Amino acid sequence: MKSMRISVITLALGLAAVTAAWGAESVMNLISSGEAVNKEVNDAKAEYDNLNQRNKDLVGEQNQLNVDEQKIQNDIAAYQNDSNKVQQSIADYKNRCGGGKQLNPDEYKACNADQTQINADVARVNGEYPVLTQRKNQTDAKVAKHNEDAKGMDGKIKDAYAAWNNAMKKQGSWLDQARSQLTSDAFKPYAAKAGCPDTTKPAKTTEAEMKMANDVLTCLKKVSNS
Repeated sequence: MKSMRISVITLALGLAAVTAAWGAESVMNLISSGEAVNKEVNDAKAEYDNLNQRNKDLVGEQNQLNVDEQKIQNDIAAYQNDSNKVQQSIADYKNRCGGGKQLNPDEYKACNADQTQINADVARVNGEYPVLTQRKNQTDAKVAKHNEDAKGMDGKIKDAYAAWNNAMKKQGSWLDQARSQLTSDAFKPYAAKAGCPDTTKPAKTTEAEMKMANDVLTCLKKVSNS
C-alpha cells in the first residue's frame, strides 16, 4: 500500500509538470477566445462592407431615379402641351362648325374631316393618360422606397464602423495574449514546429492584423492537435 501511494503521488507530479510546460489549458482557452473574437471581427467587417456597398448602390440608384424623374416630367409636359392643342382644336372646331351654322358643301366637308381628326386626337390623348399616370406612380413608388432605404444610412455606416473598430480592439488584446504564449520559452519549440507567424512584428494594416489573428489561431490549433 505504501509503494502504491508513492506511485500515485509521483504520477500526479509528473502530469502537473507536463501540463505546466506545455500550457495546454491556456492554449485551449486562447483558441476558444480567438475563435469568438475573430468571428466578431469578421462579422463586423462584413456588415460594414455590406453597408458601404449598399450605400454605393443607393447613390447609383439615386442617379438613375433622377434621370427617370426628369424623363417623366418631360413626358408629362409634352402630354400637357399635346392635350392643350387638342383642346384648342375642339374650340376652333366649335367656333367654325358648331352652333347650327349654315355650312356650304366645302365647309361641311372640311368640318367633317376636322371632326374625324379631333376624335382620333382625343382618343390618342385619352389613351396616353393612364399609361403616363402609371409610369409616374411607379417612379414615385421607386423614389419613396429609395428614400426609405437611404434613411439613416450614414448613421448605420458609422455604427457599423464603430462595432468593427471595437471588435478590432478585442482582437488586438487577444493577439497580445497569444504573443505572450507563443514567445514563452516553453512554447517556442511547438510554435516553430507548427509554423506560427512572427507576432513580435506588429501588423501595419487592419487587414494584416486580421490575417495574423487567423494565422495565429491556425497554428495554435496545430499545436493543440499535435
